[in-house]
Amino acid sequence: MPPSDPDALDQAYNADTADADGLTERSLFSLANLFDTLPEAVVVADRERRVRYVNAAAETLFGYGLEDLRGHKTEALYADQADFRNMGKERYNPTVSSAFSAYRILYRCSDGSRFLGQTSAGGLSDTGGKIQGYMALIRPARSAEQSVDTLQRLHSITADTEMGYDAKLAAILELGARHFGLDLAIIASIQGERYQVEHCHDPAGGVSPGAIFELGGTYCVHALKANGPVGFHHAGESEIRTHPCYRDFGLEAYVGSPIQVNGALYGTLNFSSTRACEAFSRDDLVFMQLLADTVGYEIHQNDMRNQLSLLARTDELTGLANRRAVMESLRWQISHSLRSGLPLTVMSLDLDHFKAINDTWGHGAGDQVLRGFSELLGRITREVDLCGRLGGEEFIVVLPDTDTRGGCVVGDRLRRRLAETPMPVSASESINITVSAGLTSLRSEDDLEAMLQRVDLALYQAKQGGRDRLCVAQE
Repeated sequence: MPPSDPDALDQAYNADTADADGLTERSLFSLANLFDTLPEAVVVADRERRVRYVNAAAETLFGYGLEDLRGHKTEALYADQADFRNMGKERYNPTVSSAFSAYRILYRCSDGSRFLGQTSAGGLSDTGGKIQGYMALIRPARSAEQSVDTLQRLHSITADTEMGYDAKLAAILELGARHFGLDLAIIASIQGERYQVEHCHDPAGGVSPGAIFELGGTYCVHALKANGPVGFHHAGESEIRTHPCYRDFGLEAYVGSPIQVNGALYGTLNFSSTRACEAFSRDDLVFMQLLADTVGYEIHQNDMRNQLSLLARTDELTGLANRRAVMESLRWQISHSLRSGLPLTVMSLDLDHFKAINDTWGHGAGDQVLRGFSELLGRITREVDLCGRLGGEEFIVVLPDTDTRGGCVVGDRLRRRLAETPMPVSASESINITVSAGLTSLRSEDDLEAMLQRVDLALYQAKQGGRDRLCVAQE
């Protein structure tokens, strides 16, 4: 590695006047020799963040000579281009203070390796206080500093109430890959010998969610066997060098841990790379376990949210969609059908003489009838159809891609099957019930309210006409 040019600063800056980038020799006059004595890497850039000078420590740390970097933007030194852009907004622009401040960022060396750098940086101002350039002093963060930095970032992810479930898991995967310096990050579910990728971070694009592998062909079998975090930093020189994962994919480095959700095995969280790395420390394995526990907690929380959402959209007695869920879905179906030109039909239902059932056999019997009718609805409709209970004995069926004629077929089938299906009202008694139905299909001028008003009118006509019948809304 050639030493940095001690005259580089003199060459970079004109003696008394600003060059095209606004930098002057007076900013750092005759400091090149001093910079080369510092143990920290020194990087000097102009207002456009183009490299003008690096010292010997920077050349050693990053693996680039001054001539490799001079005139190139400092993004060449960042592991993540998003960090480069964010630093430009937060620190490296003429509108911010020139005062030096400290932060940690992930850097990339010329050989592709990465490290977390403890950085102290600020602006270089002229005598008028105007920013003319920037200077950064960089050293690799110690293990404890790196752990603190990662924990702070992990906390900011999990505490972000605006970030959705998938975005949080993606951020955790990226953070773990960044922390361990490994390329591939995977959250996988495991059922028997089936290993399925649920979420992944793979800049190379070789792995994507939904990919399925034999569990025995992954390094995760070792994490499951240990029932805890394990790591291999150089698989080709370890006891797992004959493992199918090394033979088939050439993964040299791996660290992973089982994910537990509600005390049961969900799968694994793991990070790997085709490049060997430094041996994993005890702290690395502790952090690996913390990440897996965090992912398990996020999966649990998401399951709870989904269950609550389902409960909020489900009729408790029948298990059908409730009014809220039906209206949300029907509003979307109307918009979709109007855009696509596909037909849409809605059928409104009302059980005949239901009050008499409650009065004669009690409300428990009425509930049995409602549940039995709901089960029958599910059997005679398609999977794409939506059956809902609007309240009491009122039901609705949304039939996508179905015209009026098709809706009449469904209505007639329901009435026929209902006549053939006695509903139990006690341990020893069953009764036959009938239903009144109204039907309408979507029109080009319709919105939700117009369509519901028309189908309700058709239902009213069915009830007024003697019940146990289907009436179609008039065109």
